[in-house]
Amino acid sequence: MQTKTAAPRVCYAQRVRRLLVMLVLAGIAFGGWWLFARGPSLEAGLTKELERRGRVVVIGDDALLGAPIDGTSLVARGGLANALAGFDEVAVLDAMRAENVEALLVASGARTENAEGTSIEAKLRAYAPLERLRAVYLTPTYALYVPGIRADLGESGAALPRIARAILEGESPPRISRFPEPIRRIRSVEVMVLLRDAGQARLWRSARGSSIARALVTASVVARQRWAERAEALGGPLERRLPHLDVEISLLEEDGTLGNTSAAFVERAYFPEHGVAYERPGVWRYLLPEATRTAGNGSAVKAYETLFADNALPTDSLRRSDLRFYRLVTTPVGTSPAPSRLPRNDGLDEGDVLDVVDAP
Repeated sequence: MQTKTAAPRVCYAQRVRRLLVMLVLAGIAFGGWWLFARGPSLEAGLTKELERRGRVVVIGDDALLGAPIDGTSLVARGGLANALAGFDEVAVLDAMRAENVEALLVASGARTENAEGTSIEAKLRAYAPLERLRAVYLTPTYALYVPGIRADLGESGAALPRIARAILEGESPPRISRFPEPIRRIRSVEVMVLLRDAGQARLWRSARGSSIARALVTASVVARQRWAERAEALGGPLERRLPHLDVEISLLEEDGTLGNTSAAFVERAYFPEHGVAYERPGVWRYLLPEATRTAGNGSAVKAYETLFADNALPTDSLRRSDLRFYRLVTTPVGTSPAPSRLPRNDGLDEGDVLDVVDAP
């Protein structure tokens, strides 16, 4: 009696395994081809921010050139090359205007703490704070930068501290139409009015508005009201104290929404010039850079924990998906020095605040 062999069954099983391996390999090959054909993958939040921005120069990753973005062309640096290799932000902005470039998409690079002798490109790739360029969105691999508000103020901001001082003195605010065009231009902005006594901050108030002019007026009026409420603690009526106070005007500007909130990335993205901030519909909270340095003692995560605790949120709220987290920078616009400390030949005109607005 002969015994049946199991060879055919074993052969069949081997064929099935080989077929499965071939299918897996084909799937991997097709996936690789598909990814290559569609171009590099960008984080969804960054892709959304890139949409409809016209010409955007790519820095540090040529594989992104030509990637399909709705309303946006990702192009090589071209005429921006020399400016990016230099140290002058104004030269970069001039080159961007000449090349009709709206934004810069930057691949992440090595972080540098020492800005001296560092090119604009190196600062951008380090995600370092700049004076005239502002980040829009930050991820561990890419960042999007655009010109900041200061880039187009020119000399228009010079009168703002004196206008604020006049409002603090009790004069009626000038009509918005009397402000220079860059100051009354429609855009979302926040202006801070700060009063200092011999270098010490005594009171500050900020306001958001649809233009620098509107935000300045609101912040100045609110600061005057707040001083009146706390006059006794602040050394007396504002009318008596104001001649001894410097009036500083700054813009509070966002310097990049965080596309990643891991502790490692938060610490990597924040510099001493940054404040921590978060926003949810109708509510925004922040610590100014100086307060961030004090609260965090060098750690942006710890500063965030302080900010959360101050606003009755759990200290681990960086994990929340219903909050938007961003870096904050203060952009100085100008200062009106305390009249009591100015020499008599200071050259400042007396008269109505509107004279300041109308000045060339």
